[in-house]
Amino acid sequence: MVSKKLATRLAKKKTELANAEDRVKVLKEELATLNQQVQLELVKQLQANLKTDDLTEVSNFIAQVDPTQVPADDGGEQDGY
Repeated sequence: MVSKKLATRLAKKKTELANAEDRVKVLKEELATLNQQVQLELVKQLQANLKTDDLTEVSNFIAQVDPTQVPADDGGEQDGY
């Protein structure tokens, strides 16, 4: 039999762990929601820039883009430089 003090500490840590797991679940859900909002906003921006509401056109444009291509000079600042 373990001491009451040790058993109490163990129970407290189990409760803390359960609370932390619940918080992680909430944070993952919030992150998923924010990712969806970001993707939606990016699609809306693409629709505006491409002047179309056709998601097929937007999807085709995305498929053609090479994410490793970096323009020589886009006229904007990057990373605060």
